[in-house]
Amino acid sequence: MTKAQKSMFKSLNKEKHRKAFVEMLVAQQSRLGKFSHWTPKYLRKCLKKNVRPVDIVRDAA
Repeated sequence: MTKAQKSMFKSLNKEKHRKAFVEMLVAQQSRLGKFSHWTPKYLRKCLKKNVRPVDIVRDAA
């Protein structure tokens, strides 16, 4: 995730907007092909913060 994407995610207030943003991010990274390490790190971070990850990310893992 780039710095701009990270700040954009933090500015989103509604849960459905955050979910859509993460889905867009996963699709973008799968198209680029070399960011397979992102999904496990995202899941670990969600686990650490006790937050339920987005369904599309859980299914990708």
